[in-house]
Amino acid sequence: MARIVVSFWLQLELMSILVIALTVWFDKGVAVSREDYSQNQSVPIYSLLQNNKSPDIQKIAQLTTVRILTPRSSGSGVIVARQGQIYSVLTNWHVVGFADSHTIMTVDGQQYMPISQNLRQLDFYDLAITQFRSTTSYEVAKISREFMIVGDQVWASGFPIYQDETLITTFDKGVDAFRLTSGEVTLLPPKSMAMGYRLGYTNEIVEGMSGGPIFNAKGLLIGINGRLKYGEPAFGIYEFEDGTQPSTELLEKMVDSSWGIPITTYLQFVSHEEVQ
Repeated sequence: MARIVVSFWLQLELMSILVIALTVWFDKGVAVSREDYSQNQSVPIYSLLQNNKSPDIQKIAQLTTVRILTPRSSGSGVIVARQGQIYSVLTNWHVVGFADSHTIMTVDGQQYMPISQNLRQLDFYDLAITQFRSTTSYEVAKISREFMIVGDQVWASGFPIYQDETLITTFDKGVDAFRLTSGEVTLLPPKSMAMGYRLGYTNEIVEGMSGGPIFNAKGLLIGINGRLKYGEPAFGIYEFEDGTQPSTELLEKMVDSSWGIPITTYLQFVSHEEVQ
């Protein structure tokens, strides 16, 4: 009788574990769990590229996108380099440049203080690098060196500040607020707008996703989010950096597009050895 009772409770416990596991697996389509990092090992997200197979862009985006928290707001960033225990995160200057302080939240929910709060803007571009130190092995986004063309499929990720269309913030959700959107390249103007914006795309970007990565179909980093659709032209935000104005036809397309900074702009500031 004792053996039967023990067996019953053992089976019940195993069933409970199975239910919990299935619940986690199907929860909101999250592709990466925090337990992926419990053994201090990174997930080989780019290994499929070596076999000419389609990459898991959802996983690539989740593992390399970070949330940047400031005292009154938040933005996004992407891990672009690692040297020993030092990780470099590329983001928008407007995300970190005007805040007194910021912290960096990685895919496992860990928060890191940056090595320095005194950050440098990359020339006149809306780009900045912030760094943190960790013994955990995090994935680094691989950078594309291919030319983009209008019509290319792209994915953009980040962490919205607000839940859906409400004014309820996602600060308490941490990295669970992650969002990945798909779209295509709409505009690659021959000259840049102010602060380096030169990549137009259809993806729906919302507040808080500024500084987040833009990936191509191979899962390679091609740009950084920065400007939402439907900006007010009267403020001059669609003026080119040389002071000229777009044509009326071009302006309509520009207003209907989200805007990012091509990753080639960042590459001007780093050596070949620093690029993954």
